[in-house]
Amino acid sequence: MRIVVLDDFDLGTEDLARLAEHGDVVVYQGVPRDDEELVARVGDAEVVLCSWTRMDGPALDRLPRLRMISLAATGTDTVDVETAARRGVVVCRVPAYATNAVAELTIGLMLAVKRKIPAADRACREPGGRDWRPFLGRELCGGTLGVVGTGAIGRRVARIAHCLGMTILAYDVCRSEELVDEVGATYVPLNRLFSDSDVVTLHAPLTPDTEHMVDGPLLARMPRHAVLINAARAGLVKQADLYEALRSGAIGGAGLDVIDVACPSTQGLLALDNVVFTPHIGFNTEQASANLAAICTDNAVRFIEGRPCNVAEPAC
Repeated sequence: MRIVVLDDFDLGTEDLARLAEHGDVVVYQGVPRDDEELVARVGDAEVVLCSWTRMDGPALDRLPRLRMISLAATGTDTVDVETAARRGVVVCRVPAYATNAVAELTIGLMLAVKRKIPAADRACREPGGRDWRPFLGRELCGGTLGVVGTGAIGRRVARIAHCLGMTILAYDVCRSEELVDEVGATYVPLNRLFSDSDVVTLHAPLTPDTEHMVDGPLLARMPRHAVLINAARAGLVKQADLYEALRSGAIGGAGLDVIDVACPSTQGLLALDNVVFTPHIGFNTEQASANLAAICTDNAVRFIEGRPCNVAEPAC
């Protein structure tokens, strides 16, 4: 059996050894430039492990020997799961490997924006830059956090925020009674969550139903001091509308671990001083990376052994 590690996915020595027990392993670096390179890399492999590569229908149709894709990710938006299922290709994902990592970065972004930490740091590095007066902040304690998406990460963020003294509002199609019991979360309609929150944090998956769910009218409901945090998927937010809300001062700020670099508003967004950016590092801790590699490898091994797990199902 030929097993291909398709892109920049850091497998440890033990993970590679486990795969090698089941076939010939080929490891590539970098994301394929196009479908031609993708198809050439995969070739006659039956099992592929990948992280960043987009595998859509036309590419999958050109890989007749492919039987399984082990995604080094929780979401499946990089793979056409419906086409894979039609072709008999099993797609497996890695649930909840970075729950703590993403939740902690989310809290860090809240503090960075609310307390103007990056700007204060830059000022301290300039001659005479020890003046504290430009950096009046707002405390999280006593404020209201709106959590959009109360899966594992959203619940973890809510628990930490509750410990910091925040009141929790929540929105999800599936209500978590556990969260209600633990932190007294109140589930409310999305409009009310945006109207009544000092900070809104996004933890929903990107689906056709959630794409651009945060748009101009919804942002207009936020208090002028309120902050939006997105450590989930850039596509949840209509970026041009967010840029305008931030530029005009309609909302107080944003903390963004994800942005749509192809959007025309990107350069303007990056120039704003009321936004804190990170380059999609929410998952990127030593602990989470080790979890990711181990579970992704285990998904491939268990499939080969006839015991598939963490299988992603096509949308209904």
